[in-house]
Amino acid sequence: MNYTAVTKTLFSAAICVLLVTAVAKATIYREAISGDLSDDKATPTALTLTPGFNSVSGTVAGFPEFGGTDPQDWVSFTIPAGYVMISYVNAKYVAGDGQGFTGFQSGSSFSGDEFLPGSYTGYAHFGTAAQNPDGNPTTSSTVGVNLLPLMADPSFAPGTTNPTFPLAAGTYTFLIQQGDPTTTHYQFNMTVRPVAAPEPGSTLCLLAMGSLATLALRRRLS
Repeated sequence: MNYTAVTKTLFSAAICVLLVTAVAKATIYREAISGDLSDDKATPTALTLTPGFNSVSGTVAGFPEFGGTDPQDWVSFTIPAGYVMISYVNAKYVAGDGQGFTGFQSGSSFSGDEFLPGSYTGYAHFGTAAQNPDGNPTTSSTVGVNLLPLMADPSFAPGTTNPTFPLAAGTYTFLIQQGDPTTTHYQFNMTVRPVAAPEPGSTLCLLAMGSLATLALRRRLS
């Protein structure tokens, strides 16, 4: 009997169980249940992301000077040491306006002017008829799209500080905004994985993680 192979298999299985357990504990924040996300860029709502799928959903509804009531949601995401965030997916968008705005900056709060591109590490418009990139925009839906690599592209988001993708461990403050006076329902899904790539033999583990994470997310959002 090859004890080395058996030991390796058992160790891989144990790691898989631990990862699946971590995935099942995904961080999910819903304004309808947990309360309004922060309106203050200096004190954003702080969330620590967990391995696997994470989600945040809420509403924004325009600037008061234009007849709105709640233009901005500010949230800081902390990525634990040893992990990276590989996606920021616009999973849902329901509004009378075709697009909103989202961007982020490194740190636990947002400094500078949020209306200047140079204040952002990365940014993008999102929605069913979002106009990107700045300068020569085309209209398209971002629902189901991972915005993170686009936000990190200087040709897509000119003036930004051009982050390295995927996002490394640390804290990042995100803005989710709707300037027009229309209630905008949104959801963003974030995926966090270990820095080290899994071994080729862990395909079944990854499939199990994905299935359990999706099931957990659906149960939490139902």
